[in-house]
Amino acid sequence: NNINNKTAVIATTGKTGRELFSLNDCDNYFYQVGSMGCASAIALGIALNSKKKIIVLDGDGALLMKMGNLSTIGANQPRNLIHILLDNNVHDSTGQQLTNASTVDFSNIAINCGYKESYSIDNVTDFSKVIKKKLRNLFGPIFIHIKIQKGSIKNLGRPTIHPKDVAIRFKNFLKS
Repeated sequence: NNINNKTAVIATTGKTGRELFSLNDCDNYFYQVGSMGCASAIALGIALNSKKKIIVLDGDGALLMKMGNLSTIGANQPRNLIHILLDNNVHDSTGQQLTNASTVDFSNIAINCGYKESYSIDNVTDFSKVIKKKLRNLFGPIFIHIKIQKGSIKNLGRPTIHPKDVAIRFKNFLKS
């Protein structure tokens, strides 16, 4: 509830976008479909072309797939970007196959790739404090790695809005 309707949110493929849609669908949410690992690159492109605050919700499997995005974000220094890694150490959407995220120091990698600040968090209270503070005074790119439990909402549905329509409304949000 720290994120308002003026902040763009890009959700990675799979259950992340599905849960976000199920919890609170909004015009400022973009559910990235079918391109695992690309949410952070999409968020970078938006951040470099918008004055709005941008949050990308990434997954450990997706980030491991496209770790070069970290160095590209660091090199481009988007001041308005917060990169949140939801790390459950599994590919939750495809059957909870293990990733090797437990062997990776994502926060340190982000700093070494040029992110201004990086946090490694394992509880909702600390996460809420950091995100609230960073949204109030954003000088990014900021990386927040949060360890989460595997699994998702029971009977999780899928977005009922066609991806093309999500893109159109998100584009209109960015123009506003």
